[in-house]
Amino acid sequence: MPDAVIVSALRTPVGTAVKGTLRDTDAFTLAEHIVTATTEDLDKSLIDDVILGEGLYGGGVIARHAALT
Repeated sequence: MPDAVIVSALRTPVGTAVKGTLRDTDAFTLAEHIVTATTEDLDKSLIDDVILGEGLYGGGVIARHAALT
């Protein structure tokens, strides 16, 4: 079994309030930016899993969407 490797740890920006700077940006778009930034210098064929922690949206579908996108 190959060793697990943590490549990067990034976080999305934090908005100020419900009507703040990120009000028009959904969680899927934010996740896409994080995964893209993390994997831009990697050989994509070597990536087996994408693990994404999400605090409010829930369900795990965001990590799947970001990995596939």
